Amino acid sequence: MDNKQKRTFQPSLFERAGIAIFRTINKHIPWYKLPGLLGAFNLSALRMELRAYNLHDGYPSASPHHGNPQDVPMEDKRYLKARHSDGKFNALELPLMGCAGIRFGRNFPRSECQKPTEEELWTPDPRLVSDKFMARKEGGFIPATTLNLLAAAWIQFQTHDWFNHEMVRALSGRIFLD
Repeated sequence: MDNKQKRTFQPSLFERAGIAIFRTINKHIPWYKLPGLLGAFNLSALRMELRAYNLHDGYPSASPHHGNPQDVPMEDKRYLKARHSDGKFNALELPLMGCAGIRFGRNFPRSECQKPTEEELWTPDPRLVSDKFMARKEGGFIPATTLNLLAAAWIQFQTHDWFNHEMVRALSGRIFLD
């Protein structure tokens, strides 16, 4: 890995120990069969492992595009336990990671990914794929026999999560939360 493709997140010694412990435990017991709090710690360790070893910076240089607590200070402490409307402060050590306008991490380094040609971008034709897989077949309505009430509840939960955020209004260049 060259310097331009340096990973920006490195777990601490304590975090690496947690990753190793849970990797060993998960060989025998999957995270979802662990007691609640232990399972949550397991998921946290898995998240750290994936960030550290599976994601490459989406930017061409190793400069800190995801910010740091000094350059992007948290002015409102309620975001320690709540989601910001534009995604800031989901990770306190990298306050801009995952927020609006910031690139996602990549699974492959940029140096190993060729930019596609215009022809490659349109092969297969998106309209053809859409018509083939999304078009209604003859006979009209097709019932969803595999969905149940749990799926409906999950869809409702996600919809509320997407749309029921604090209202933001801008006045003279400043953002106020209602």
